[in-house]
Amino acid sequence: MKRKFDFAIRFLLILFLFSACSGTNNSNKLEYKAHYAVDSLWDQASQSDTAFQHVIANYKVQLDDQMNKVLGICDKDMIARKPESDLSNFVADAMLEIGKTYCEENHLSHSVDIAVMNQGGIRTALAKGKITTGRIFEMLPFKNKLVIVSMDGKQLKGLLDQIASFGGEGIGGMKMGMKEKKAVEISIDGKPLQEDHIYYVISIDYLVNGGGGLTAFANRKTFRHLHQKLRNEIITYLLHKQEIGEHITAKLDGRLYHVE
Repeated sequence: MKRKFDFAIRFLLILFLFSACSGTNNSNKLEYKAHYAVDSLWDQASQSDTAFQHVIANYKVQLDDQMNKVLGICDKDMIARKPESDLSNFVADAMLEIGKTYCEENHLSHSVDIAVMNQGGIRTALAKGKITTGRIFEMLPFKNKLVIVSMDGKQLKGLLDQIASFGGEGIGGMKMGMKEKKAVEISIDGKPLQEDHIYYVISIDYLVNGGGGLTAFANRKTFRHLHQKLRNEIITYLLHKQEIGEHITAKLDGRLYHVE
């Protein structure tokens, strides 16, 4: 009797997991909901019922289809490293474009000026060739959500000093030098940093809440949560680029550099 009860529970669990990852969901909304042990009891239950085996097989096929979906084409191998890298530049520039689009679509009175992404949040390289959903899940495995904060120039300088003290992070929309662990020669959209100007920064909730050592984010004026996962928005971004026939690439452009 207990064995039949265990089997029923496991069957319901796999149905729940299957429904969470299939059906009407778009591939860019795919999320892992839970992990379940596959042990000897699982094997006995699954082998004793053909219908159960079919459910597992069907789930695996559909999951493979979604994770192997091609989102675009990458023109070169890209990796993340400090102080600047083609991969961190790509992610930061994509975040900047995502943020500008969000502000426009939501009729906000401002846009975004810069993007900040920690190198440690980019977990794998992006290889030349086809970019799949699975590759983006590997590259951005965390459920970080996008946020926009406003900071005046003095507050932003404190944040950029922290980034310089770490030897650099992923940034977009700006350029700066790093000297003696301080940010120098800062320019945003080609203009020198102004202490009394209000700047809008798109980043992830993990960093804005003090993760990665970026505690200077606490010195902000406003906070807007987009309630959108970075990973999902990058997938949508890639699909849009594919639709308009653009390949994915990036280059080192000197946005972060050391000053002797």
